[in-house]
Amino acid sequence: MNKNIKINISLVLLISVSPLSLQAIQSSTANICTLLLASLCAGGSYKIVQDAPVKIYPGVLIGASCVMTAVAYYVLHQATPAGRIKRANLLLNDIYRHTLARTHFDNDQSFFDAVQDVYLTDDLPLISAYNHLIDLLPRVRYALGLINKASAEVNRDVLLQEECDASLSCANKLFKNISDAIKRIRDHKDYLSQLTIYKESLHQTQQTIAQQQMANAQQDAAHAKQSSTFLKWLKFLLGY
Repeated sequence: MNKNIKINISLVLLISVSPLSLQAIQSSTANICTLLLASLCAGGSYKIVQDAPVKIYPGVLIGASCVMTAVAYYVLHQATPAGRIKRANLLLNDIYRHTLARTHFDNDQSFFDAVQDVYLTDDLPLISAYNHLIDLLPRVRYALGLINKASAEVNRDVLLQEECDASLSCANKLFKNISDAIKRIRDHKDYLSQLTIYKESLHQTQQTIAQQQMANAQQDAAHAKQSSTFLKWLKFLLGY
């Protein structure tokens, strides 16, 4: 019984811990592997029910088998070209919602008008826009990596190749827009002054946090000392 459980768990963990390191597989291969795992889980569950010294409710084993099979199906399909494109498109769709990333601005005036509109409530709009765009860059690069891997793994699937090309075009457009936006912000005459204010504010915030942590540590030490003194007096009064 224990051996079968360990086999099932080990297989799922082996698949789950490294989805990004899996080599490219086709959807049919993923389906076959999932079916094999489901069969293994079913056989193991039957063996457990037969050999268990105590009665085990079959629904528990069926539920566990379904969960493991679903996890295997999900992870394996993530390694297919279609799975990589799907993940890339989810990232790109999320990035596309950012105005400065999806829009190509013909001139600086229209660009900085958009910055003011998007970051209207921010004290340092240039820095807020810059930090947000910097955070988006690694996500675009990751999406590009997924698309390039999928494109190399398409294996003569014309429709999937067209989807790869469309996603690649979108990713390149977003990357160019973000890069241009970052350059425009850096070249703005107010960027350095806002950056100085931001760094000073960040430094003050860090100092405030450090002082608060120090005060909390001193307060904890005082409480610990009071508790220790109280325990000593209590032991003295009780004759310990």
